[in-house]
Amino acid sequence: MSEPESSSFTDPGGVTVHLYRWVPAGPPRALVHLAHGMGEHARRYDRVAAALTAAGYEVWADDHRASGRTGAEGAGLGDLGPGGMQGAVESLHAAVAHVAATRPDLAVHLVGHSWGSFLAQRIAERWGGDLAGLVLSGSTLLAGEYLTLGDPNERFQPAATPYDWLSRDPAEVRAYLDDPWCGFEVAFDVAELVHLAIPPADSIPPGLPILVVNGSEDSVGGFNGGGAALADAYRELGVVDVTYREYPGARHELFNETNRDEVLADLVAWLDAHTAG
Repeated sequence: MSEPESSSFTDPGGVTVHLYRWVPAGPPRALVHLAHGMGEHARRYDRVAAALTAAGYEVWADDHRASGRTGAEGAGLGDLGPGGMQGAVESLHAAVAHVAATRPDLAVHLVGHSWGSFLAQRIAERWGGDLAGLVLSGSTLLAGEYLTLGDPNERFQPAATPYDWLSRDPAEVRAYLDDPWCGFEVAFDVAELVHLAIPPADSIPPGLPILVVNGSEDSVGGFNGGGAALADAYRELGVVDVTYREYPGARHELFNETNRDEVLADLVAWLDAHTAG
């Protein structure tokens, strides 16, 4: 796959955010914005972008605040900058809005993984009417018993690395370990989690299609049932099109798992079913 186009914009807090764009061979069916997790960056989603562009979608991704080029060429990896966690939510929303403005004729789907899924949950509450679909991977209900993560690697002892919880594929875990833009800590005050750690609110548009996916061995929302509880919470709020899918044996990073081809095929199928034309 060829290198994506690179660009940047300035978010509401004055932070320069770096963007990547992958273009399909023909006219795009819709736009898909990928929101990566904590301690990683957008270019880890090249494989996802390849599958989506092959299916006719134009794909964008940003290096969130504290991450990738945005962090490394800005305040530094791990530094969320102005507004902390709330600033990160508003920054991702600004990125999605910036992308949508490039093609106002196309619908926008937001696909968030892990931390990116938590940011996406908040975006869907405040600006969900601007989205055609919401996909939450490696996610959980941010309330009650599901808030306690503990040591994500504990379930996989004896572990070969501190990141065995990410994937059953040792090559993918090694790639994470060897990536200089992965594995860093993001600095934030615990009090800032109030901007993320809230259950879904009734401001979610009832017509927004939502897909929640977890591995059954995912330390975030998998084996503790948090992902299924998140899907149920959306249904209880009256969202009419909510799908929960769990992949037996899979761990946290579904797009880097041993069954990634199955996961990506399911993602494409869901997007196809929720894209007009």
